[in-house]
Amino acid sequence: MSNSFKDIAKSTGVIGLVQFIKLLFGLLRNKIIAIFFGAFGVGLWGLYLSFVEMIQGASSLGLEKSSVKQIAENSSNLYKRNLTIQIATYSLTLFSLIGALVAAFFSEKFSQNIFGTKDYANGILICCLVIFVNALTNIFHSILNGLREIKKLALSQFYGVLVGNLVVFVLITFLKTKQIPLFILIISISTFLPSLIYVKKLRISFHKVVFKDVFQSFSILMRIGFGFWVSLVFMTIMTYLTKLYLQEKFNVNVVGIYQASWTISNLYVGLILTSMGVDFFPKICQAISNQSKGINLINEQIEFGLLVSFPVIVGILIFAPFLLTLLYSSEFTQGSSIIRWQMLGVTIRLLGFPFGYALMAKEKVLQYTISQFVFSGLNYLFVVLLVAYYGFQALGLNYFAAYLIYILMVGGFCVKEFNFRFSVYLLKLLILIFCALSCAGGLIYYFDGFWLYFL
Repeated sequence: MSNSFKDIAKSTGVIGLVQFIKLLFGLLRNKIIAIFFGAFGVGLWGLYLSFVEMIQGASSLGLEKSSVKQIAENSSNLYKRNLTIQIATYSLTLFSLIGALVAAFFSEKFSQNIFGTKDYANGILICCLVIFVNALTNIFHSILNGLREIKKLALSQFYGVLVGNLVVFVLITFLKTKQIPLFILIISISTFLPSLIYVKKLRISFHKVVFKDVFQSFSILMRIGFGFWVSLVFMTIMTYLTKLYLQEKFNVNVVGIYQASWTISNLYVGLILTSMGVDFFPKICQAISNQSKGINLINEQIEFGLLVSFPVIVGILIFAPFLLTLLYSSEFTQGSSIIRWQMLGVTIRLLGFPFGYALMAKEKVLQYTISQFVFSGLNYLFVVLLVAYYGFQALGLNYFAAYLIYILMVGGFCVKEFNFRFSVYLLKLLILIFCALSCAGGLIYYFDGFWLYFL
């Protein structure tokens, strides 16, 4: 293993361990919700989370992402670094507060629109508080990430997940489905407090600043953040509309099954990508000015991601029905075909994630935004078209088809902008993965039950 791979593994391992613990707690939480509240409860959880993500994404303006880039680039200039932290903190706090208050004012309308009744307005109000708390947590995480304080970032997340989920596990047996927003708030607050403590320990000093410097720094943050913001808002809106469409076309139970399938198909790869992204984004921001170094870094990230993820991808493809029963209940096994199509999309996602970060590191905001719009829009469009023609069984194929078009587009942008080329080793690895996927697909098509698992 090269030193570069060792560095990636070390940085990814620290965050990855915490993400794995978060994953275990999340799966256990989902299992408990499925046992006590059924697919209906899982569906409610998914709808509330979609609302939180949509409003939070709309009010953040992408500052939590752009601040990581600016903090990393100005790490050697104490004044500019602290100025970026100061502006990002104040701006994100203000914007998120405004977003949460506006959403709270229209809580009854959101409840009517999402659930078909105003009875869930109080739950929407609690989620508005979650939106504000999450925004503060995100900016603290961005500060730790930009400063490459990986250990502190990991520990803050670990303590938050541990405390929040333990409290939820104790309370869930005494509460009903309408208290699900309370569970989300508890987890949100428990993640915020450790983050605040670790950022305070850095003793970052805020000083009086010159208006010219503030305006210049804020302009840079907004320009980079805009691409992340527009893309995230559009993606969360499309996710929100997808769940609403499934609820109207079928029922809340189908939303729960779709949410459960998406969770399983993305849980491990999402863990890997989140862990690698924490280390990769600041690193690519510093390296992107050197074309050959940037290309090597992207190739190494893709290679590493595929090597540590692909065995699990094949395992999830094969054992999808078993995993749904194990992690949720037998009620969710209808989602097996959804997971399998989504896993093919997830494989393509592994290829594409460094490209998006590289485009933003090079400040190619328009290209990044277009590619994200294409994926999110096609994902929703394919859901509507495929369900209309083929029904429930076509769910999941939308994810794969959208990512297939996305990788062609974002990869093309990277070839044009900095002459990206796959390494010889990566091309060989991709051929091997294609063969393995073909074998897995053949087994799934011709066998099921014991013989499928055995073979």
